[in-house]
Amino acid sequence: MTIKVNKPKDINALFLKAKEDAQKHNITWTGDIREGHGSGFGFEGRYVVDENHIVITVLKRPLLASKSRIEREVKNYVMQTE
Repeated sequence: MTIKVNKPKDINALFLKAKEDAQKHNITWTGDIREGHGSGFGFEGRYVVDENHIVITVLKRPLLASKSRIEREVKNYVMQTE
């Protein structure tokens, strides 16, 4: 499953928030503002940031986590930093 979202104006703010939230919730995460990988709570994924977008590839997800719900939550999370 791949999710493509518009890159926020302040990608650094999103990166810092995501890093902080990952630590707070014991999510394993490595990466920077260009690319990375994370896992936790039955999820595993990676991301790549290009000039205009963040492309997130969900590699594993819990059976009960619908694709539409994951996409909605990811987009809402990114929009919070704008």
